[in-house]
Amino acid sequence: MMRRPRILIVDDEPGVVRLLALMLTKRYEILVEVDATQVLEATVKFKPHLVLLDLVMPKIPGQEVAQQIRGDSRVCDTPILILSAIVLKRDARTEVAGCPAIAKPIRVSELVVAIEEQLEKRADFDALTLQDRSTPTFHFDAARSDPHCGG
Repeated sequence: MMRRPRILIVDDEPGVVRLLALMLTKRYEILVEVDATQVLEATVKFKPHLVLLDLVMPKIPGQEVAQQIRGDSRVCDTPILILSAIVLKRDARTEVAGCPAIAKPIRVSELVVAIEEQLEKRADFDALTLQDRSTPTFHFDAARSDPHCGG
């Protein structure tokens, strides 16, 4: 059995990441990072096929996080999809910081379409489409008070 596409969800709101992880865990392997200062390290270790990134976070804004990922040769080709409440619904499919962006709140169907569009752009997309996406992978670490997902 091949692995499902990996998605790194980056948002400082635990409720948002919990909801996103629960919505997506049936189709994708999910890792959550709530600390913007740890995103580059998580991206390098997890090697996601896509990063879902919030723009407004403490410590480091999402635009800077995107620049860090783009500037690191180990992960610079990782697609980034911006999810943010500051993107207006009427501009729901726009670009922010050179990355496609969609507005929060978002419907699951809209999010999955946007994710699949980004995954299709990857060179290894054919391998991803053959994956078994039926087994959810999501864990909650109560000691850290934030969700952790992965295999």
